[in-house]
Amino acid sequence: MSVVDYLKAIRIKNWYKASIVLAGPVFSGQLFSLDLFYLFFIFISFALMSSTIYVLNDLIDLDKDQMHPKKKLRPIASGKISDTNIIIMLGVLFSFAMAIGFFAGPLAHLTVFGYFLLMLAYMFYLKNIAIIDAFTIAVGYVLRALAGCFAVGIEATNWFYLVIFVFAIYLAFCKRITELKLSSNEHKKSLSDYEPMAEMGVAMSGAASLSLYSIYALGKGGLLIWSVPLAFLGILLHLRETMKGKEVHESLAVPEIIITFLALVLVVLVSLYA
Repeated sequence: MSVVDYLKAIRIKNWYKASIVLAGPVFSGQLFSLDLFYLFFIFISFALMSSTIYVLNDLIDLDKDQMHPKKKLRPIASGKISDTNIIIMLGVLFSFAMAIGFFAGPLAHLTVFGYFLLMLAYMFYLKNIAIIDAFTIAVGYVLRALAGCFAVGIEATNWFYLVIFVFAIYLAFCKRITELKLSSNEHKKSLSDYEPMAEMGVAMSGAASLSLYSIYALGKGGLLIWSVPLAFLGILLHLRETMKGKEVHESLAVPEIIITFLALVLVVLVSLYA
């Protein structure tokens, strides 16, 4: 047992997902006039809460993870961290997540707790229901995006909410495809239901999210419309890696995806702030 094992257990490499709290403030065009300390607090709060969920989920799915080719190597599944230390880790992570979220404001703080309750429902029941599990994950992304808006006191438009929600469904379906490629249906009850339609779900949600973003970009005007081809390219490149069995964090290490993402960010920033 080492510090590295604990860092792997809380999945710091996945903390990038909490950066979605920045989406609303960035696309509002007001990022540099907002109090960024509140964004920092809500980012850390969600990062720690996601780690809480990861550790709890690994504890609940211990037996199933030991049958998975990749997950069986995780510190909890492999037995590198004792049960006592897992409980202590859960208490520390949850306490710090809620305490830090308090400084982001009451509504943002409540959203962090709502996210925790949603993920509890997911872990104990909803993850076993195909399609519903994907939508639950998508709601989790939306809550994080909304919390970023709540923390700095800006309004989240309907188009912004829809783009985040549908794109999150796309990512959830991609995750299911990866799981189908890497493990047997026994690893997760809902996987057998996904097998005949996962690729169709990816195609539908990917196309819908790109269409919604295109409409959103047109409504914003300016140079933002030029980010649409980059978004399309990014989705296709990510889908290519997904079909190879790679998860999101693994896909983000691919050079052409990194370049496409940086180009997209640059176009967005120039359009909204130049």
